[in-house]
Amino acid sequence: MKKLILTMALAQTLAVSAFAQSSATSGEADPAQAKARPTAKTTPTERAAARGDRRTEGREAARGPQIGEGESEPQQKAMPSRAERRAAATQRRATNKAANKAGQFSRGGTSDAPEKQKPLLTPRP
Repeated sequence: MKKLILTMALAQTLAVSAFAQSSATSGEADPAQAKARPTAKTTPTERAAARGDRRTEGREAARGPQIGEGESEPQQKAMPSRAERRAAATQRRATNKAANKAGQFSRGGTSDAPEKQKPLLTPRP
């Protein structure tokens, strides 16, 4: 089993080193593939026609619906008066105070709170 694994590792190492020495990875471009295919030169009239087409498309895009256009802004909620906000805050505080006295709130909000921990040692009877 060990011989098989060592043989496979040696074969991979030799294959990688042989591939690294090939001419394709020498850092120079292959002259046959280094250049793009030749394209026909465009005439000034062809360029002008293409430019005109792009201009018409640009005008249509600029005059058409834009991103975010047509979406109305959300209606703001009516702000309650100062007296209403104070009354609501007083009500919340009274409710929280009563719940705290009744022991409904745990001490600390995480699982690291002492009352949420399991005791490490059990007390002796």
